[in-house]
Amino acid sequence: MNQTKKLITSLVAAAVLGLGATAQAQETPPPSEPPPSPPPAAHHSSSSSGDGAGIGVGASFTLSGLATFAPAGQFVYDTSMFHIEGLFGFSSVENGAGDRVSDFVFGAGGWYHFHKGASSDFSLGGVIAIDTTSGPGASVTTTAFEPGAQVRAFVTSNVAFHARVGLAFLFGDTGSGTNIGLGGQPTGAAGFTYFFR
Repeated sequence: MNQTKKLITSLVAAAVLGLGATAQAQETPPPSEPPPSPPPAAHHSSSSSGDGAGIGVGASFTLSGLATFAPAGQFVYDTSMFHIEGLFGFSSVENGAGDRVSDFVFGAGGWYHFHKGASSDFSLGGVIAIDTTSGPGASVTTTAFEPGAQVRAFVTSNVAFHARVGLAFLFGDTGSGTNIGLGGQPTGAAGFTYFFR
């Protein structure tokens, strides 16, 4: 009988301990999962797709002010590493004496993207442009070489505003020999480009 009591007591004790262990195991919280990562921030960049902004058109001034009547039209091809541009401007106006004065500006430039921000870039490069003015008297041709820096700010993925700073070398019919100047475009003369992408 003693053995039966001991056996029953042992079985009851084992059952109680087993139920207590099962209840304790159920109270433990499941391991926590890491919180989900936030979605990447949206930004506009000259190379957000890795291929650059592509083809664009806009308007720009030269540092030396070759297009005296209006900014030149700008045609841009933008890649992820650099962008190139072509400039063309034309105006034909009458001066105070009733004579017509015509002005042609054309040029080309190249810019290496030295640093890129989330929606901007800083480029080093330059522009070379030729301005021909004809009217009463002899025609005047001036060539400008303008190495420097350019900053572009992309306000949307398709529209960029830019400003330039650098040296301006003027050669040709300047009226005073070769001219050299250091300057930047005034704030009101900053250009813009619209990209078709």
